[in-house]
Amino acid sequence: MKTYLILAIIALSGICFVSCDVAYLSPDPSVSLTIDQAFGDPEIFQTYINGIYDEHGDSAYLTRLLPSQDVRGGDVVLIPTNNFSRYIIEYQFIESPVNSYVSGNLWFQAYDVIGLVNPALAALPEADFEADLKAGIEGELLTFRANALHDLVRNFAQPYSAGRDNLGIVLNTAVLTADDDPLGRSTVGEVYDQIVADLTRAVAVMPAGYNDASKITLRAAHGVLARVYLDMGEYALAAQNAELAHAGMTLMGTEDYQAGFAAPTSEWIWYNGKTADDSNGFLSTHSFWDTRRLGYSSLRMDMTFMDNNFTSTDIRGYSLLRAAASGDPLVSTAYVSNKLAHNAGFVQDELIMRASEMYLISAESNARLGNNTAAQTALFAIQSRADVNAVMSTNTGQALIDEVILERRKELYAEGHRYYDLQRLQLPVVRTTEGGHWSSQAGTIPFNDFRRISPIPQFELDANPIIRPQQNPGYGS
Repeated sequence: MKTYLILAIIALSGICFVSCDVAYLSPDPSVSLTIDQAFGDPEIFQTYINGIYDEHGDSAYLTRLLPSQDVRGGDVVLIPTNNFSRYIIEYQFIESPVNSYVSGNLWFQAYDVIGLVNPALAALPEADFEADLKAGIEGELLTFRANALHDLVRNFAQPYSAGRDNLGIVLNTAVLTADDDPLGRSTVGEVYDQIVADLTRAVAVMPAGYNDASKITLRAAHGVLARVYLDMGEYALAAQNAELAHAGMTLMGTEDYQAGFAAPTSEWIWYNGKTADDSNGFLSTHSFWDTRRLGYSSLRMDMTFMDNNFTSTDIRGYSLLRAAASGDPLVSTAYVSNKLAHNAGFVQDELIMRASEMYLISAESNARLGNNTAAQTALFAIQSRADVNAVMSTNTGQALIDEVILERRKELYAEGHRYYDLQRLQLPVVRTTEGGHWSSQAGTIPFNDFRRISPIPQFELDANPIIRPQQNPGYGS
């Protein structure tokens, strides 16, 4: 019996293929096509892949996930009033299986991406396409799956640094049907092994000519692999892939940096490109940061983080804060950053990865390997771009590692990295009222607090009897 895909026709975005939740398939497709019909033509195949980009870039996935990692990370403040109740659950660490703003949607959307990738990968070997096109498509699909698995395992499981044998997430690499038994959770180690297998294959086959940063390219695949190896403590491989990801790229200058990340620059490796037809509008990441245009405008910078770590000549610091009429940084509970400026019309490209992050992965990895000169050089590339008065570090050992971690906070804030760093480094979330945090949320949330990991959503527990007793501790079953 032939395998069937679910194909939905959507008025504005053309053809988009819709998959199933990990535990069950939708029984009511609007139109059904066989694999042979759908994947016998490169243009139809590309339309299918465009549908995966739409799922990944949807406001329920990427643009909801990115701010949550900063909101949970301590350097970002959610204003206590007029916050429209978005991210308040994550900020307060009060997620439950039935109540979340991010994790339930992440579980559904990421597995939807995986459910779209798997049949395409299964069909690809028989597709009669030109060799480079076929290799490029395979690299895109594998990177999509690996990236979705990485997003899932970093949110719903203990970090790799806490042990390979901890429960991970559901590892689905096959085309499931309604007759298949549901899957339980694999271990963290098994999930990371699959991610590495997907990405090493992707970088091996993807042509270098794939260079559209709004799509998955060879650079982007190396960049995701660098992130994964950093999580795993495979520092030589992390540095190697990070350097391949940024090789030949030019870091953006002061003007581009302070333009508010409103458009792609010379160092954007991967971004979610948007048009007027598919823009996330008010739900874009920028909408939560920029106070100059209509939007949610509910995220601020912790004042102690800014005051204690940025010099007066650092382009990422005070000059990037919105100024009041007095010339002082505008304070509304905490500092307002213009780092993510919203475009007029709310058609906003969403940054996923840029070269600066790769320099810092290389710096940290080399520091941990004792390659001090390589680490100091990579670190200085970021520091000297940010501050004309920067001096190359002479630190070594743990002092150098700590300097790189601090530089990650300074360089990558508002880009969705801080909470993941706290997780992999097993560090507490620290908030103070002096920084602008709500008095009810000030204090320390230690690494071993069960709330540091998101609960498996109730809809998955209801649909999947295998996973029901595998709920994360502290959330019932």
